[in-house]
Amino acid sequence: MKFLLALLLLALIAAGGFADAPARAGGLDGPEITDYRVWRSNRCYKPSPPPVRIADALSYNLAVDAFNRYFEQMKTFMDCVGAEANQDYEALRKVMEAGLARARSEALDDLERSRAEIERYRGAYAGPALNAERPQQQR
Repeated sequence: MKFLLALLLLALIAAGGFADAPARAGGLDGPEITDYRVWRSNRCYKPSPPPVRIADALSYNLAVDAFNRYFEQMKTFMDCVGAEANQDYEALRKVMEAGLARARSEALDDLERSRAEIERYRGAYAGPALNAERPQQQR
């Protein structure tokens, strides 16, 4: 019974994994992830499952004990992966926000330079200034 509960709990924890979380470049270096949809942990050790060889009550109890140790190791791994994913997500969010701010600033600078270039010629080529508050006089 304890074995089945532990297995069920592990399955529930695994179902709420972090595979969809974005990350910074350290986890995005595999050839299959050039589209940036896959993230992998760089710092966390994933334990291997214990072998299961059950032939009698003793080997069954040993397998349950081995699974319980494995379960604890997997909890540690999943905590580590969650922390790493959250750190990577925060770093990526900051990078994206900085890139967005830079792109907006550059766009506004380009607009201002373009407007200033046109304004240099206003006196020579533009007609009388139009003002929405004062109607243009008829001649």
